[in-house]
Amino acid sequence: MAKSGTKSAGRPKSEEKRQQILNAAVNLFLHQGVTATSMDAIAKESGVSKQTVYSHFASKDELYTVAIESKCRDYLLTPDDLACCPAETNGLKHTLELIGAQLLRLLSDPQVIAMYRIVISEAKNAPEVARLFYQAGPKKGVEDIGLLFLKDSEYLLTEEESITLAVQYLNLLKSDFHMRSLFGLEDILSEEQIRAKVDMSVRSILLLYRDAIKHKTLRS
Repeated sequence: MAKSGTKSAGRPKSEEKRQQILNAAVNLFLHQGVTATSMDAIAKESGVSKQTVYSHFASKDELYTVAIESKCRDYLLTPDDLACCPAETNGLKHTLELIGAQLLRLLSDPQVIAMYRIVISEAKNAPEVARLFYQAGPKKGVEDIGLLFLKDSEYLLTEEESITLAVQYLNLLKSDFHMRSLFGLEDILSEEQIRAKVDMSVRSILLLYRDAIKHKTLRS
Protein backbone atom coordinates (compact mmCIF):
# COMPACT_ATOMS: atom_id res chain seq x y z
CA MET A 1 0.00 0.00 0.00
CA ALA A 2 1.31 3.47 -0.87
CA LYS A 3 2.30 5.65 2.06
CA SER A 4 0.19 8.69 2.87
CA GLY A 5 1.24 11.68 0.79
CA THR A 6 2.99 9.62 -1.88
CA LYS A 7 1.69 8.90 -5.36
CA SER A 8 0.29 5.44 -5.94
CA ALA A 9 2.20 3.23 -8.36
CA GLY A 10 -0.92 3.17 -10.47
CA ARG A 11 -4.39 1.72 -10.16
CA PRO A 12 -5.51 -1.35 -12.11
CA LYS A 13 -7.29 -0.62 -15.36
CA SER A 14 -11.03 -0.38 -15.01
CA GLU A 15 -12.68 -3.72 -15.65
CA GLU A 16 -15.92 -1.87 -16.24
CA LYS A 17 -14.31 0.23 -18.97
CA ARG A 18 -12.76 -2.87 -20.53
CA GLN A 19 -16.15 -4.59 -20.63
CA GLN A 20 -17.70 -1.46 -22.13
CA ILE A 21 -15.18 -1.58 -24.97
CA LEU A 22 -15.69 -5.32 -25.44
CA ASN A 23 -19.48 -4.95 -25.63
CA ALA A 24 -19.15 -2.17 -28.20
CA ALA A 25 -16.77 -4.26 -30.29
CA VAL A 26 -19.07 -7.29 -30.26
CA ASN A 27 -22.00 -5.11 -31.31
CA LEU A 28 -20.03 -3.73 -34.27
CA PHE A 29 -18.59 -7.12 -35.26
CA LEU A 30 -22.09 -8.59 -35.40
CA HIS A 31 -23.68 -5.72 -37.29
CA GLN A 32 -21.02 -4.71 -39.81
CA GLY A 33 -18.51 -7.55 -39.81
CA VAL A 34 -15.04 -7.89 -38.39
CA THR A 35 -12.97 -6.58 -41.29
CA ALA A 36 -15.19 -3.50 -41.69
CA THR A 37 -14.89 -2.61 -38.00
CA SER A 38 -12.02 -0.29 -37.13
CA MET A 39 -10.53 0.54 -33.74
CA ASP A 40 -11.70 4.13 -34.33
CA ALA A 41 -15.27 2.88 -34.70
CA ILE A 42 -14.95 0.76 -31.57
CA ALA A 43 -13.67 3.76 -29.61
CA LYS A 44 -16.58 5.88 -30.83
CA GLU A 45 -19.15 3.16 -30.13
CA SER A 46 -17.83 2.61 -26.61
CA GLY A 47 -17.57 6.33 -25.84
CA VAL A 48 -13.86 6.31 -25.05
CA SER A 49 -10.71 7.50 -26.77
CA LYS A 50 -8.79 5.32 -29.20
CA GLN A 51 -5.88 5.46 -26.76
CA THR A 52 -8.10 3.99 -24.05
CA VAL A 53 -9.11 1.13 -26.36
CA TYR A 54 -5.44 0.36 -27.03
CA SER A 55 -4.65 0.52 -23.33
CA HIS A 56 -6.93 -2.48 -22.84
CA PHE A 57 -6.47 -4.32 -26.16
CA ALA A 58 -3.24 -4.23 -28.16
CA SER A 59 -4.96 -4.84 -31.50
CA LYS A 60 -8.29 -5.57 -33.15
CA ASP A 61 -7.25 -9.22 -33.47
CA GLU A 62 -6.78 -9.41 -29.71
CA LEU A 63 -10.13 -7.72 -29.11
CA TYR A 64 -11.84 -10.12 -31.51
CA THR A 65 -10.20 -13.15 -29.85
CA VAL A 66 -11.20 -11.94 -26.38
CA ALA A 67 -14.77 -11.41 -27.60
CA ILE A 68 -14.97 -15.05 -28.73
CA GLU A 69 -13.33 -16.36 -25.56
CA SER A 70 -15.66 -14.23 -23.44
CA LYS A 71 -18.75 -15.76 -25.04
CA CYS A 72 -17.33 -19.25 -24.58
CA ARG A 73 -16.67 -18.48 -20.90
CA ASP A 74 -20.35 -17.68 -20.44
CA TYR A 75 -20.95 -21.40 -20.91
CA LEU A 76 -17.76 -22.67 -19.32
CA LEU A 77 -18.16 -25.36 -16.68
CA THR A 78 -16.36 -24.88 -13.37
CA PRO A 79 -14.41 -27.68 -11.63
CA ASP A 80 -17.37 -28.08 -9.27
CA ASP A 81 -19.70 -28.52 -12.25
CA LEU A 82 -17.42 -31.21 -13.63
CA ALA A 83 -17.07 -33.12 -10.36
CA CYS A 84 -17.98 -36.71 -11.02
CA CYS A 85 -21.25 -38.29 -9.95
CA PRO A 86 -21.34 -40.94 -7.19
CA ALA A 87 -18.84 -43.78 -7.54
CA GLU A 88 -21.25 -46.12 -9.30
CA THR A 89 -21.71 -43.60 -12.12
CA ASN A 90 -19.31 -43.47 -15.05
CA GLY A 91 -17.28 -40.30 -14.59
CA LEU A 92 -16.51 -39.84 -18.30
CA LYS A 93 -20.18 -40.26 -19.20
CA HIS A 94 -21.20 -37.67 -16.62
CA THR A 95 -18.62 -35.16 -17.82
CA LEU A 96 -19.51 -35.65 -21.49
CA GLU A 97 -23.18 -35.07 -20.66
CA LEU A 98 -22.43 -31.80 -18.88
CA ILE A 99 -20.12 -30.55 -21.62
CA GLY A 100 -22.54 -31.63 -24.35
CA ALA A 101 -25.45 -29.75 -22.82
CA GLN A 102 -23.39 -26.57 -22.41
CA LEU A 103 -22.09 -26.81 -25.96
CA LEU A 104 -25.61 -27.05 -27.39
CA ARG A 105 -26.67 -24.06 -25.28
CA LEU A 106 -23.66 -22.15 -26.65
CA LEU A 107 -24.51 -23.05 -30.24
CA SER A 108 -28.11 -21.97 -29.62
CA ASP A 109 -27.02 -18.51 -28.44
CA PRO A 110 -28.20 -15.93 -31.04
CA GLN A 111 -24.92 -13.99 -30.78
CA VAL A 112 -22.89 -17.14 -31.41
CA ILE A 113 -25.02 -18.04 -34.43
CA ALA A 114 -24.56 -14.50 -35.75
CA MET A 115 -20.80 -14.68 -35.23
CA TYR A 116 -20.58 -17.96 -37.16
CA ARG A 117 -22.44 -16.33 -40.04
CA ILE A 118 -20.08 -13.35 -40.03
CA VAL A 119 -17.00 -15.57 -40.01
CA ILE A 120 -18.31 -17.72 -42.87
CA SER A 121 -19.14 -14.65 -44.96
CA GLU A 122 -15.66 -13.15 -44.43
CA ALA A 123 -13.56 -16.32 -44.54
CA LYS A 124 -12.66 -16.12 -48.23
CA ASN A 125 -11.44 -12.52 -48.21
CA ALA A 126 -10.25 -12.45 -44.60
CA PRO A 127 -8.95 -15.93 -43.69
CA GLU A 128 -7.29 -14.53 -40.56
CA VAL A 129 -10.74 -13.80 -39.14
CA ALA A 130 -11.71 -17.45 -39.59
CA ARG A 131 -8.41 -18.68 -38.16
CA LEU A 132 -8.74 -16.60 -35.00
CA PHE A 133 -12.34 -17.70 -34.53
CA TYR A 134 -11.45 -21.36 -34.95
CA GLN A 135 -8.52 -21.21 -32.55
CA ALA A 136 -10.38 -19.33 -29.81
CA GLY A 137 -13.57 -21.38 -30.03
CA PRO A 138 -13.96 -24.74 -31.84
CA LYS A 139 -10.30 -25.82 -31.69
CA LYS A 140 -10.06 -25.32 -27.94
CA GLY A 141 -13.29 -27.25 -27.41
CA VAL A 142 -11.96 -30.20 -29.41
CA GLU A 143 -8.69 -30.18 -27.47
CA ASP A 144 -10.44 -30.06 -24.08
CA ILE A 145 -12.73 -32.99 -24.93
CA GLY A 146 -9.85 -34.91 -26.49
CA LEU A 147 -7.97 -34.59 -23.21
CA LEU A 148 -10.91 -36.22 -21.40
CA PHE A 149 -10.66 -39.32 -23.59
CA LEU A 150 -6.87 -39.35 -23.32
CA LYS A 151 -6.88 -39.23 -19.51
CA ASP A 152 -9.78 -41.66 -19.08
CA SER A 153 -7.95 -44.20 -21.25
CA GLU A 154 -4.93 -43.72 -18.98
CA TYR A 155 -3.03 -42.69 -22.11
CA LEU A 156 -3.68 -46.00 -23.84
CA LEU A 157 -5.10 -43.94 -26.70
CA THR A 158 -2.84 -41.56 -28.55
CA GLU A 159 -3.45 -37.83 -28.61
CA GLU A 160 -4.50 -38.10 -32.28
CA GLU A 161 -6.99 -40.88 -31.49
CA SER A 162 -8.42 -38.87 -28.60
CA ILE A 163 -8.83 -35.78 -30.79
CA THR A 164 -10.60 -37.91 -33.42
CA LEU A 165 -13.07 -39.10 -30.78
CA ALA A 166 -13.63 -35.51 -29.65
CA VAL A 167 -14.41 -34.41 -33.21
CA GLN A 168 -16.81 -37.34 -33.61
CA TYR A 169 -18.58 -36.43 -30.37
CA LEU A 170 -19.00 -32.81 -31.43
CA ASN A 171 -20.33 -33.88 -34.81
CA LEU A 172 -22.84 -36.19 -33.14
CA LEU A 173 -24.02 -33.34 -30.93
CA LYS A 174 -24.38 -30.81 -33.74
CA SER A 175 -25.91 -33.28 -36.23
CA ASP A 176 -27.85 -31.13 -38.73
CA PHE A 177 -29.04 -28.79 -35.96
CA HIS A 178 -26.03 -26.49 -36.25
CA MET A 179 -26.30 -26.07 -40.00
CA ARG A 180 -30.03 -25.46 -39.79
CA SER A 181 -29.40 -22.82 -37.12
CA LEU A 182 -26.92 -21.02 -39.37
CA PHE A 183 -29.54 -21.02 -42.13
CA GLY A 184 -32.21 -19.71 -39.76
CA LEU A 185 -34.22 -22.91 -40.15
CA GLU A 186 -33.99 -24.13 -36.56
CA ASP A 187 -35.69 -22.83 -33.44
CA ILE A 188 -33.77 -22.55 -30.16
CA LEU A 189 -33.50 -25.98 -28.57
CA SER A 190 -35.53 -26.60 -25.43
CA GLU A 191 -33.82 -28.14 -22.42
CA GLU A 192 -35.70 -31.38 -23.13
CA GLN A 193 -34.39 -31.43 -26.71
CA ILE A 194 -30.88 -30.71 -25.46
CA ARG A 195 -31.04 -33.61 -23.00
CA ALA A 196 -32.29 -35.97 -25.73
CA LYS A 197 -29.53 -34.96 -28.18
CA VAL A 198 -26.86 -35.22 -25.51
CA ASP A 199 -28.07 -38.63 -24.33
CA MET A 200 -27.99 -40.08 -27.84
CA SER A 201 -24.61 -38.52 -28.61
CA VAL A 202 -22.98 -39.70 -25.37
CA ARG A 203 -24.25 -43.26 -25.80
CA SER A 204 -22.92 -43.33 -29.37
CA ILE A 205 -19.49 -41.88 -28.61
CA LEU A 206 -18.96 -44.19 -25.63
CA LEU A 207 -19.51 -47.19 -27.92
CA LEU A 208 -16.82 -45.82 -30.26
CA TYR A 209 -14.53 -45.04 -27.31
CA ARG A 210 -14.87 -48.52 -25.78
CA ASP A 211 -14.30 -50.11 -29.17
CA ALA A 212 -11.12 -48.06 -29.60
CA ILE A 213 -9.92 -49.15 -26.15
CA LYS A 214 -10.71 -52.78 -26.94
CA HIS A 215 -8.68 -52.74 -30.16
CA LYS A 216 -5.74 -51.04 -28.45
CA THR A 217 -5.81 -53.62 -25.66
CA LEU A 218 -5.94 -56.55 -28.08
CA ARG A 219 -2.93 -55.19 -29.95
CA SER A 220 -0.94 -54.70 -26.74
